[in-house]
Amino acid sequence: MDFLSSFDFENYTRKSMKESLESLDHDDLVDAALFLADNLFLKDQINRKAAMDRFASKSEQLFISLFNEAEEIASTSSPEDLDESAVLETVSKERPASPKKRRSMKEKAKALPEKIIDVYPDAGKDPVCPVCGTAMKELKPTVHRTIKYVPQRLYVEMEVDHNYVCPKGCEDEDGKPVMIPAARKEAPLLENTMSSPSLVSHIIAQKTVMGLPLYRQEQDWQRRGFNLSRSIMASWMIRSSQIYGEALVDRMIQDFRECDVVHMDETVLKCLEVSRDQDRTNCYMIVGVSAEHEARQMVIYQFKKSRAQKFVWEFLGEGFEKALMSDGFEGYDNYTAAVHLSCMAHARRHLYDAVKIRADYQTFKNLPDDTEMKLKHIRENPALGILLEPLGNINRLYEVESRAKKKKLSREEVYELRQKESKPLFDQVIAGMERIARSFDSGSKAVKGANYFLKRKDSLALYLEDGNYPIDNNLAERMVKPFVIGRKGFLFADTEAGAEATAVWYSLSQSAIMNGLVPEKYIEYVLTRLKNEGIREEVLEDLLPYSRTLPGHLYKK
Repeated sequence: MDFLSSFDFENYTRKSMKESLESLDHDDLVDAALFLADNLFLKDQINRKAAMDRFASKSEQLFISLFNEAEEIASTSSPEDLDESAVLETVSKERPASPKKRRSMKEKAKALPEKIIDVYPDAGKDPVCPVCGTAMKELKPTVHRTIKYVPQRLYVEMEVDHNYVCPKGCEDEDGKPVMIPAARKEAPLLENTMSSPSLVSHIIAQKTVMGLPLYRQEQDWQRRGFNLSRSIMASWMIRSSQIYGEALVDRMIQDFRECDVVHMDETVLKCLEVSRDQDRTNCYMIVGVSAEHEARQMVIYQFKKSRAQKFVWEFLGEGFEKALMSDGFEGYDNYTAAVHLSCMAHARRHLYDAVKIRADYQTFKNLPDDTEMKLKHIRENPALGILLEPLGNINRLYEVESRAKKKKLSREEVYELRQKESKPLFDQVIAGMERIARSFDSGSKAVKGANYFLKRKDSLALYLEDGNYPIDNNLAERMVKPFVIGRKGFLFADTEAGAEATAVWYSLSQSAIMNGLVPEKYIEYVLTRLKNEGIREEVLEDLLPYSRTLPGHLYKK
């Protein structure tokens, strides 16, 4: 359009725009108005998407938008071709209440140790009747239960070593004075410090499990009357990681590389030392998780300065030829040795984002829960139906997975179920995505979402070929979350050594949780065993979080 190409937007003023518009004929004015309206609509969509991403629920339960795009749909895309039952699968429904029976506080308290206090009348244990003097008979006791809290307690353990020397000056064969040293039962955790496994494990668990950064732990200790600085706590975490933790995590990585199916994901972590030295804004925490069917349940966190392609090789080694589930980042795709599975949740999300920003989204959300009314809207809006059909069929794929998990089907039974029910549904999803790609404008968000799915359809379909293959990467995303929650508190790592120590302790604490262990007790046990017995292969084997030889008191009751 000549007017828009010639107008100087950089030096825009209301006066110059008015003069330019007054010089236009009717057709040019209409074109200019349409151009401005299109841009306002696009800006509204962007603002709406940003607002929803910031404030809306993160659940992907679909609320359908009914913005009328009938004029965008090709004549071959008629609403009669839609599977309306699949479309309705995307409608948010009221979920039934959980059938789980709520446990009373009395039942929950059975897991706690009990202290019994007998309370007798003022007259003593064997009272007599004040009227006739006969010994009273005891009724059934009344029991009152209260839960007491004992605050954390610190104390200094002073081990006084008594060493002896011959007073006559006798010498041994090396010419040294004859001495008999004290027989110390335990080695120190960290030389020249007052640290102990119990205290260091508490600090680690507070940060990696409870999300309490060191500066807030420092404040808590000060309120309790003890000045334990964050710098000392950080030093203890780093040194104990380097001396003890890294060896155990390295042993876990060996087992991780032998898994049949693994998940990987990553999240941002800013490291001030790397930022200063290498002018790099963001570093990354890489997360690897063994699949839910693996006998050895673990999660490995590794700090990396960048997402350069080599990080996958460093994590998996050179020859990992099993299945790798990831979110589609090209750094994973370039690791050609593995069987690459793509995440259905990511593929669905791209199309879902195109639906949730539609203009009359709020109108539809307030419609009564009436199937016929909703179907009427869908029939009146063919663009809507075309978008919702593949999303509904993806929901059906997840329903198949939910049934298989609920029935605890074997690997072979899951494979047979997927071939019978999921494979036809997956073919329908592909057909629906292809229809979207034909029917909508090539630059639209809907087509971009459909093309994302179609580009990865082969790797998305691979989960159908093995009953142990997962449908999505949600397991890795769930294991990223504890770190993200903790990062909200500590914000960044000051040094590279600190970031690496954080990765080690997150690996051990979160792997402990996956295996039903109490993280603080488990880490204390690990530190105690390693400081006393040394870093030996047989000791490391016993201390793995999925080891069957760990003592029972470490497990959650």
